[in-house]
This record gives sequence, C-alpha cells and structure tokens, in this order.
Amino acid sequence: MQFELEQYVLIERIFMESDPDYSDYSLDELLDAQSHIDSQKYPERAKSIELAISVKINDSEFKDKLKLQKEEEKYFTFAPRLFAAVVDSLLISILSAVLTYVITLSDGGLRTIIGYVDIIQFAAYSIALHTLYGQTLGKMLTGVKVVTLESETAISFKHAFLRDCVPIVMLVVLIMVSVFIPVGAENQTPEWLLYTMSILGIAYLIWHFLEIVTMLFNDKNRALHDFIAGTVVVRV
Repeated sequence: MQFELEQYVLIERIFMESDPDYSDYSLDELLDAQSHIDSQKYPERAKSIELAISVKINDSEFKDKLKLQKEEEKYFTFAPRLFAAVVDSLLISILSAVLTYVITLSDGGLRTIIGYVDIIQFAAYSIALHTLYGQTLGKMLTGVKVVTLESETAISFKHAFLRDCVPIVMLVVLIMVSVFIPVGAENQTPEWLLYTMSILGIAYLIWHFLEIVTMLFNDKNRALHDFIAGTVVVRV
C-alpha cells in the first residue's frame, strides 16, 4: 500500500510540474515514470525522461556508485545461506534416516561402521561438494558460492576442510567418546561420559550461534569458519 502511494505521488509530481527537472530524480524514479507515462499524450515529456535516463546511466559518477552497489549486494548472502543450510540439513536427515534403518537390519561390526558413517556424513558431504563445486546442493539452489577471500576464485580441499574443521574436531571427539559406551548397554553409560557428551552438544550449539553472529556484523557476511579458512560466500 505504501509503495503504491509513493508511485502515485511520483506520477502526480511529474504530470503536475510544468517543466520537471529530471536531474533531481533517481534512476529508479525515472524508470518508474517511463513505465507509467503516456508517450502519445506527453511525447516531449517522455523524450525528456528517456534523455534523463541516458544521461544518468552514462554518468561516470553514477556508474561508480552502481558498481559499488552491485559489489556490496554480491555479499548479501545471509538469507540464502540460511535457507541453504535448511535444505542441506533436510537432505542429510533423509540420508540419516536411511542409514538408521539399515543399522536396524545389520549386526555387529557392520552396524558400528554404519553408525560412524552416519556421524560424519554431514562433514563429508560439505567438504566434498565445496571442494568440487564451491557449493553444497543447498547453495546451488539458493545461488550462492564459496570462493577465496583474496582473489574470489575456486576454493581448494584445504579451504573446504578448514571451513568445517571445528565441527570435525567435535565429531572426532564424539567418536572417541562413543568407544566407551558398551554396545546394547546405554543405561550403564558412566556419568562422566554423559556429561562429556552434553558439553559437546552445548559447544556445537554455541559454535553455530557464533557463526550467525559473525555473519551479521561484518560487511561481507563472513561467518566464523570463513575467517578461519580465508573464504567468502558470494551471490552467483
């Protein structure tokens, strides 16, 4: 409603002024006026608007501002990355459900191996796809990509690994801790082990919270793992 009112005021302003000074108008206002004006009824005014648009677009100062604006918008990736994370989590959850079902049909060592695969699958998924494409499936869907900070070129395995190094360390610790849990005897798990796993879970949540906070408070929306790996996420 507010937008429609602003459009109406703009059009009234153009039509009511006897000799509008189009140099005061922004490019968006000029384009909006051009799309609404009756060129047959107001041919001279339509030509003036077209000329003003041409002057605005070819102005070197305006070009610099437009280039700077596009450069800044390239890094506005918070929302797409958040949605990409949801998509990736959904995909991993589906795979995890499949593995869990397979575990129920397995015995002994195979069940243990599948269980470990289930634990590390997200890290493997993230590192593999970022190394190969700079994008997970979620990022491909939302149109963002991970590149190096300095040259904004394709990242390497090292970059991809460093981006996920903190969760990987936590997963390794979790796997090591799980060795102490007797198979089929979860109710006999030592109290210190339960505390350790709880601390790991809390640390994992804190890490993701810090990731979100750092993304919100820097001009390129870089998360904590981007600072560690020397990467940045851009719109494709």
